[in-house]
Amino acid sequence: MKKYILYGSSILFSRGLEYIVLLIAPLILAKDVYGSLEFYKKTIELGAAFFTFGLPTILLTYPKSNNSKLYFNILSFIFIVAISFAFVPVAFVLKFQLLIIPIIFHSLFFNNGIIPPFILTRYGSGKASIYKSAISFLFYSIILLYLYFGSYPEFTFVYVNYYLLPVCLLAYVVVLYKQQLNFRYLKHYLRVFKKLLFGSFTLLVSNFANMMFLYTDIFIIKALSSQADIEIADYSFALNISNALMLVPLTLVQVDIEKLKKSPFYYKSLNKKIIGLVLIAAIILAILFYGLTHSYFDNYANTWYIFIVILSAKILQSFSVLFGAKIIIAKLFSQNLLINISALTFNVFLSFILYKNFGLMGVALSSFASLLVRYLALKILHKRLIS
Repeated sequence: MKKYILYGSSILFSRGLEYIVLLIAPLILAKDVYGSLEFYKKTIELGAAFFTFGLPTILLTYPKSNNSKLYFNILSFIFIVAISFAFVPVAFVLKFQLLIIPIIFHSLFFNNGIIPPFILTRYGSGKASIYKSAISFLFYSIILLYLYFGSYPEFTFVYVNYYLLPVCLLAYVVVLYKQQLNFRYLKHYLRVFKKLLFGSFTLLVSNFANMMFLYTDIFIIKALSSQADIEIADYSFALNISNALMLVPLTLVQVDIEKLKKSPFYYKSLNKKIIGLVLIAAIILAILFYGLTHSYFDNYANTWYIFIVILSAKILQSFSVLFGAKIIIAKLFSQNLLINISALTFNVFLSFILYKNFGLMGVALSSFASLLVRYLALKILHKRLIS
């Protein structure tokens, strides 16, 4: 129970800082500026999902020995840096060059990068908690300062990475220097790493599709809306609060990932915990959202029904996390890819249709429908896996 509290507290601390920022931003920024801030934030996060190539999940589930955890992390680091350099010409053509450094930082060092799962699996939840708390404190402290004092607050989530990347790179080099690396081991694990890249490629596309469930809505609104920044602000406000629900299954699954690897039936008790805590958290979030939008954030009160639909979709997504982890542990990468791609395609197609008829509510309904399809597909595949 202690490890749940310790690691869960670090996640809550990290997400708490994020939510402080995401609650302060709509208070002090005009809706269109806040909408631009959210767009850049989500573009960086989505870019990092592509650059990481599915490797954080591989690092969390595949390596068993301490040596394999270390050398797989080093090879993943090198691979991401190589992809980053290869992408530079494309970024200039697309005029996204300002986002390269932020995407690299998120891919390597931030909470969904390759360093956190390495620390968690090799050094345990205690040190992982310290790292997660420290990097989050630095990141969001700079964010808050720039929101208040920066000249271009809409670029806040871009500029912060330029300060932190050099510091983290230096720290990483120092840590590796103390490891007394053996390049024969590196060469040995490189052969295994290459074999995993195909599996990682399917995982990349699968994770990218999974991440797109968080961001497809925003990009569709950006493409179709005549007042995109304002509608992105409205939708993001509801989406950000409902996303807090994902803390529950992600924390429980990450902390118990080693037990899930070793015991094929441990998922039963873990699933009961997830269902119970997710439902309690959903009720708390609904009460909180209603209170906020009828007090300090009354200019977002029009998003209540959109929030309820998105929250319902997040409940389904929360129930899917455990089944998805079990399928990845079993290395069913292709099946996982097919499910995520199919659900995402359905989501995009339905979003375009429903947005034109129902606006933001149509986008929220399409998310609910596609996440329901994905949940049922993952549950069926998992049932076949254990039978």
